[in-house]
Amino acid sequence: MAKGWLQVFTRIHEVPVARKIYIALFGMFLYTLFIHWSTRERFVQHPALDESGGIAVSLLIGVLLVLRTNSAYDRWWEGRKLWGQLVNDTRNLALKFNAFVNPDPEEARHLRDCLAGFAIALKEHLRSGLKLNSLRGFENRVEDPEHVPAFISQDLYLLLKSWRQKERIDGFEMMQLDTHMKALMDICGACERIRSTPIALSYRAVLRQGIGLYLIFHPWLVTPELGLWAVPVNLITTYFLVGLELIAECIEEPFGKGDDNLPLDQICENIAKSLDEILGSTTSDTAFESALDSDAAATIRTEEE
Repeated sequence: MAKGWLQVFTRIHEVPVARKIYIALFGMFLYTLFIHWSTRERFVQHPALDESGGIAVSLLIGVLLVLRTNSAYDRWWEGRKLWGQLVNDTRNLALKFNAFVNPDPEEARHLRDCLAGFAIALKEHLRSGLKLNSLRGFENRVEDPEHVPAFISQDLYLLLKSWRQKERIDGFEMMQLDTHMKALMDICGACERIRSTPIALSYRAVLRQGIGLYLIFHPWLVTPELGLWAVPVNLITTYFLVGLELIAECIEEPFGKGDDNLPLDQICENIAKSLDEILGSTTSDTAFESALDSDAAATIRTEEE
């Protein structure tokens, strides 16, 4: 436990937003020294400020910042729960496909490609998008859908329909499979809602203006009283105010590629590995390789040879 607390301070430079915070801290350091020098040399008259007013403003900024951080974290956590549900639903689909249909090796490969491809397609759909034929198992498809996750989901429904028509599954089994199939697009829609509904710009702008004004005027209140001791006080204040705002800015968009965003690449890899284990491996490819496009997979095989 003590080692963990020690690492919090010794590895502070590894925090994703550390560089931006250091810039703010350096600026506050110079600003505090300027205030100390100017008030000591009487170049600037120390304004008579009411300390109770400063405390009230500090509390107000603190409350607003907590609300801002909580709102951003709620978006991040909701995204994490949705992707956790996606892991569960893809596993449940694979288990039930295996039990109800007993697919042959070719069908098992197609199911694995569809379910693993859906996760990758959703990940890229929430970022910059991708082409259908870049997914493993879809290289020869000529379709170019704008919404790749929906296209893959439709493929799965068509497969489910064909099994029902061939009486490989009964009505009860189809209902059980449909529950998880429907959940895939429900998860997709919920993730799209998070991505397309940012926190109100006015709220973010007003809070940032408040933080900026506070960091401009607060040092004038404490520096003349504390002297050089105001340097660590102002730096700590800046660290938390700027740091929390930067963290909120990062996590309010949970589907990006930053270190503070959701580990979607790792989640997709875990899904592919689970599907390979459940449905059985029919090739010498690894589970992670099955989540790559054909060109990348060919490169890996060439390097191994």
